[in-house]
Amino acid sequence: MNGIITHYMGRSYTGQGVKNFYKEVIQEANKVYFFKGPTTYRLTDILKEIGYNAVRRGKNMEWFYDPMHEDLLEGLYISETKTLYLQADNIDPSYYGAGHEWVPYYDAYNDRKLRDIGSIVKEKQISNDVWLTKGLQALSRAKKIHDEWEQLIQVAVNWDGINALLEERTKKNIGNIQLQKNPKVSHRLMGSLTPLGAKDTLESISKNLKTRLYIKGLPGSGKSSFMKKFGEEAKLHGLDVRYIWCGLDASSVDGVVLPELQLCLVDATSPHVYEPERSGDEIIDFFSHIDKTMLDEDKILEVRQRYANEMELAQDYLCTYAGESKMIKMLYDSAIDEEKWSELLEKMLETIR
Repeated sequence: MNGIITHYMGRSYTGQGVKNFYKEVIQEANKVYFFKGPTTYRLTDILKEIGYNAVRRGKNMEWFYDPMHEDLLEGLYISETKTLYLQADNIDPSYYGAGHEWVPYYDAYNDRKLRDIGSIVKEKQISNDVWLTKGLQALSRAKKIHDEWEQLIQVAVNWDGINALLEERTKKNIGNIQLQKNPKVSHRLMGSLTPLGAKDTLESISKNLKTRLYIKGLPGSGKSSFMKKFGEEAKLHGLDVRYIWCGLDASSVDGVVLPELQLCLVDATSPHVYEPERSGDEIIDFFSHIDKTMLDEDKILEVRQRYANEMELAQDYLCTYAGESKMIKMLYDSAIDEEKWSELLEKMLETIR
């Protein structure tokens, strides 16, 4: 039987900067291969070959994507063997001789070709850093506007009703379960802003779960806090908890997965709208705990439009950034020595044989 691949975003572009959880995954892993070399599309081919070979051996794994480039992998994690293969520019090995290994691929390039493209790459990279900075600045402004939006909603929320809903859900979905072990807590990213708008991988994350609880509510109505408290309660029962963090607000969660109950609780409102579509899907309604007569609809409309404008601007900047990044990757890939690259592939495939 083949293994299962679960897809996550490797990083997200948020109002607080670029976020990832690779350090946490590194801590989970027993063995980590750190790929180091020029930015490239071709490393995705190696990671996929490793992944497909492991899947055919029945290994479950997680694939981590770069949201700026469709189908471009930054890393993969084989769950059973706790082996991580990772290309991350700002993360280096910490434990030499204890499971951390460099995989440099700088010498898999033709030096003459690198010199030929060097000045072009340098010029593009310097200008492209500006587009990324502008995109993150727009996201920061959008986050502040979203905070305004939340404050307009919070005055109308019946917090006693939300707390009662949490107690009800805890009793129904966790009940009297009490596992005699220390629960494991892990963290992953489900979505991010991409050149094509906000994207997420909930379908992959939840496809093998029996129960999917979809929270429906307005910004500021306590969805993230609700999920964090639900996760904390699950931990008290000895259950492992995986927090799925928001791809636009680094301090908020978009979901909680309880693997032992085959259950997830997720925010299913914009920009990731989901509806029940199979047995085990259920809506948790926050709208019934919001007094609409207390809402300043005109002000909310104005704030929502400002937020949308900043998000559109951020997407435009990041789209430009992604396009230039693509060109840089293609330039580097044009300088690859195919024979040496094949040797690198074979070397990495040996790690799972």
